[in-house]
Amino acid sequence: MSKDLKPLDDLEMFELLKAAYPERFPDEEDATWEAAQQFADEISGWDAIADLLGRVVMLSMPMKSGLTERLSHCLGAVSVRGGAVQMEAAVRRDFHAPEVQA
Repeated sequence: MSKDLKPLDDLEMFELLKAAYPERFPDEEDATWEAAQQFADEISGWDAIADLLGRVVMLSMPMKSGLTERLSHCLGAVSVRGGAVQMEAAVRRDFHAPEVQA
């Protein structure tokens, strides 16, 4: 795996599963954490899902932060407030421009 690709850590995985399945994981209780881990294990195993989603986040369109000017790949819950689209990123990875082969 390249330096830019890394599996999700436990907290990123939990936050992303909550964003993807709000009806299944509605709160922050310990039972919800355990249910999310069990759910990922049932799909294909926690490590396999964390690796897959770590790769998927790198396929997302890089976004520029209005505060820091950093470009990042992000996945998370999206909301629209006052005509502005915002994301609460569950996962964020720095964008690195790929090297161009001549």
